[in-house]
Amino acid sequence: MELTRAVRAALSEWISFLLPAVSSRSHRTLIELLMGCLVSPEGWVTRAIGAIDRGAHWTTYYKLIERAQIPVAVLAGRLLELVLQVFPQKIATLIIDDTLVPRGSALAPGVAIRHDHARKRNRPTFLNCQCWVSLALVIHARYGRALTIPLRSWLIDSTHNRGKLTIARELIESLRSRLDRVRVLFDAWYMRRSLIEPLLAANVQVLGQVRRDSALFLPPEPAPSPRRGRPRKYGRRLTPEAIAALPLTECELPLYGKRQRVRLRSALVLARFLRGVRVRAVWCEMLQRDGAWSRPRLLIATETQLSAEAVVRVYAKRWGIEPLFHNLKRWWGCANLWQHSREALELWMQIRCTAYALMQMLALIAHEHFPLMDIAPWRRGAPITAGLIATWMRVKFTGVRARAAYQPKSRKFILPEPAPDHRLRC
Repeated sequence: MELTRAVRAALSEWISFLLPAVSSRSHRTLIELLMGCLVSPEGWVTRAIGAIDRGAHWTTYYKLIERAQIPVAVLAGRLLELVLQVFPQKIATLIIDDTLVPRGSALAPGVAIRHDHARKRNRPTFLNCQCWVSLALVIHARYGRALTIPLRSWLIDSTHNRGKLTIARELIESLRSRLDRVRVLFDAWYMRRSLIEPLLAANVQVLGQVRRDSALFLPPEPAPSPRRGRPRKYGRRLTPEAIAALPLTECELPLYGKRQRVRLRSALVLARFLRGVRVRAVWCEMLQRDGAWSRPRLLIATETQLSAEAVVRVYAKRWGIEPLFHNLKRWWGCANLWQHSREALELWMQIRCTAYALMQMLALIAHEHFPLMDIAPWRRGAPITAGLIATWMRVKFTGVRARAAYQPKSRKFILPEPAPDHRLRC
């Protein structure tokens, strides 16, 4: 019973917090769609509606989604404020990355032939697929783990001249006003001057991986005597020999879910591809299973006060978006989304991501009283994840009457009691 009360209180408060993102006449419909997504593991709208006690005609849900009556940016902003209110962060760490969703039809919105950089087995190099650029937030969970929360996803439309760099900048700008201190993690593809310079002008810090042969220079040494002409902008360039002569630090760091033995070299340099911006450069090598060291990876951070170990630890959080994509597409139904227009598809994607974010947050607050032996007894001692919470939610709250639980005067949602079920003792 403790778990049921905690989940009911949390979901009632969180969903009520999200309601101002839409007009008052759409509150009940949004509540039903969110509750349907919470108890339905598949991405189709009909499955989400069928998982609850539907209280309106099907055209009500059709009009809300197909006519895109909910502003996606506003709903993503409310979700960001909710996450930071429940889990405050000194500095908001964001991740930008893209993923491909293969499609068999050429009529789906945003479908085009694109190169697949994943190089997976039994898959062609070029796919007929949709490309989503996603923005996620990293929060610090219990046991020192980092949790990646999806905030917003943007579908690339092949008919418009808007690439991934432009979309990534607009995603960050759409939520920048709601944050005080921001740090963005990029992979090597997004580390471009056209994207980083506007972020630095908006006081957004950047940390990412770049090519090992990037042109990096030491700060110029002061001239011994005044001379004519403008002062030098760059000092001596860091050649492979100069990098190998840098002080070497060997340590163990908690990276990618385990302890990793790493060797680090670091220096304060000027990056030429950023027109001389002063950055912290870190060359990182990892000890492999065969006892050899991997090739050095070059990380740069505009936060020059960070140590080399801190730069590597922070950048390791970027990997959390890869299992996030996997969970959204495979276990949360985002690979099954099918709408006729790009606007409707992005809206339904946002609703599904919002429901998944709520489930991740529930996994952090409802772990103490979770009936693990009733849901998955073979996972004794395992951490409580969003998938386990979703399984419990489907057992307890399938068929819930969500529309009748909304109070129009106070504009609050109170999640009703679940139907009696003797399979679970909570």
